[in-house]
Amino acid sequence: MRRVTLCATLAFCAAAGLLAAQAQRQPFFPIDDVRPGMVGIGRTVFAGEAIEEFRANVIGVLRNVLGPRRDLILAKLEGGPLATTGVIAGMSGSPVYIDGRLVGAVSYAIGSFPREPFAGITPIADMTSAIDGQSGRTSADLALKWPAEPAEVFTTLGRLTQRALAPLGPSLPGLRIEGPSSLADLAPRLRPIGAAMVLSGFDPSVDRELRQALSVTTGDAQGPRPPRSEPVTALRPGDPVGMSLIHGDLEMGPTGTVTYVDATRIYAFGHPFLNLGPTAYPMTRAHVYAVLPSLDSSMKIATLGPVIGTMSQDRSTAVGGTLGAMPRELEVNVTLASDRVAERRFQFYVLHDQVLTPLFTYVSILNSLIAYERQAGPMSISATGSVSFGSNGSVQIDDVFTGDAAPSAAAAAIVAPVGAAFANEFREALPEKLDIRLRVSERQESSTIERAWLDTTKPKFGATYTLQVLLRDFRGATETVSLPVTMPSHATGPVTLLVGDASTLATLEQRELKPGKPSTWPALLAQLNSTRRNNRLYVRLISSSAGTVVGGETLPALPPSVRSILDEDKTVTSASVSRTVVGAWERRLERAVRGSRELTFTLTSGQQ
Repeated sequence: MRRVTLCATLAFCAAAGLLAAQAQRQPFFPIDDVRPGMVGIGRTVFAGEAIEEFRANVIGVLRNVLGPRRDLILAKLEGGPLATTGVIAGMSGSPVYIDGRLVGAVSYAIGSFPREPFAGITPIADMTSAIDGQSGRTSADLALKWPAEPAEVFTTLGRLTQRALAPLGPSLPGLRIEGPSSLADLAPRLRPIGAAMVLSGFDPSVDRELRQALSVTTGDAQGPRPPRSEPVTALRPGDPVGMSLIHGDLEMGPTGTVTYVDATRIYAFGHPFLNLGPTAYPMTRAHVYAVLPSLDSSMKIATLGPVIGTMSQDRSTAVGGTLGAMPRELEVNVTLASDRVAERRFQFYVLHDQVLTPLFTYVSILNSLIAYERQAGPMSISATGSVSFGSNGSVQIDDVFTGDAAPSAAAAAIVAPVGAAFANEFREALPEKLDIRLRVSERQESSTIERAWLDTTKPKFGATYTLQVLLRDFRGATETVSLPVTMPSHATGPVTLLVGDASTLATLEQRELKPGKPSTWPALLAQLNSTRRNNRLYVRLISSSAGTVVGGETLPALPPSVRSILDEDKTVTSASVSRTVVGAWERRLERAVRGSRELTFTLTSGQQ
């Protein structure tokens, strides 16, 4: 009998040892084992470097609250400053352990102006499954068409935020509650805690627009500027972590808390930042200075630290990435020149992302102008520089912008090649460097086309003539510029000589001349380099005869047999146009040009 008892005891000990070993190998606490009344231990940094503990008293589990099989643990927090601050923005991602095993991350708060620190905890299994094994994003569904207006930029940022962080709706079909039934009344009021945003170096007007668009409260702690990168050292669960959107002479990015570390793999936040899926946010250290209590939403006052890796996923239940290699970024160098003061030079690094890179590059350039130049009265901005795509070529920038909206117009036009590159369908051509020099003048540097004429009244086929254009500036002074134009060797019917500005020519091309859509990256690059510019006097000789656009080139008066072949060949993109350009010239000026004039005549044969 004693032998049987001994065997049973040994078997029980072996089973207990096996279970203990399995629990040790599995660091997660299953959500199915979570029960009301359990007490978890959370970890986060409230100030400085020290990780402090707090208690999470489990109230119940909300099943299917964030979607099918998306559950949330509801708990009341206590400890540290939580009794007076409530749930704190920036502590999202703070890990919570039950019986020494990780159960999830503090990630949601309840309603506005709560009197108690109730929080939603995202299960760790939902976080890891959302981050691991995800593929890259292939399209930018919220990308803007550039150039864009300031309102469009901030509206797009607002749409991104609303899509990612919208509070749970009042209708939650399939919601099940494990715990008191009154929890069902709390579910519709759950909202992501949100990251504590860092904005430093922004003009108040831009800062205000960004805060409103991103729907966040921000705190700017001015500490010593960290190096761009540093040797990678371990992050701990509970440590603050950031993601850089812009760094350098501007700093912008969200900060939160590390939930789980698996070797070099990092999981954080417990909710999305912008829910963009695959991303390439530079992962940074973060430093917490203090907690700012607020009746609305308390937050950690934090700054971004050096870059230590890449956040490669931004998903509905977490953000995650890897320590080590830094992601590629766009280097932006801005030189601001003025008649009033010495040149100023700024340098920024903007993350690489299909949607965000153009938006935040625009914000950085616009902020440079607004922060140092007046925002009312006549203004002219001359922009020269280039956007480099490395071995994939470059786009040259040379334009002039005038009027009250000159800063936003200049920033949008400069960013246009960046937006086009990210949206292109031919190859991955990431912008590597943007160098731009902005010369600002507090006067209206523009001229209007008053009159245009040729030095003949009977132009002939193949002959060259001088075109004279009378320009009048905004104060009434006039200037005549001239350029040679050569007539085509043949053209049927009357022809029109258009002398116009960039806007006039662009409108004509889109409505009537219909330039072909680029079919290769080199063709797109050529189109970007030939973008219509405000400081150009454009001259086009237009024939009333029909033509065909093939591969982006307009071919006038093709024979019917050739046209038939093109129509049959499905590999060739072609389109008919009612009018064709038979001559093109332009003249660069030091100021913007406005207006247009037309001369219509019929070419004749013979020698002049």
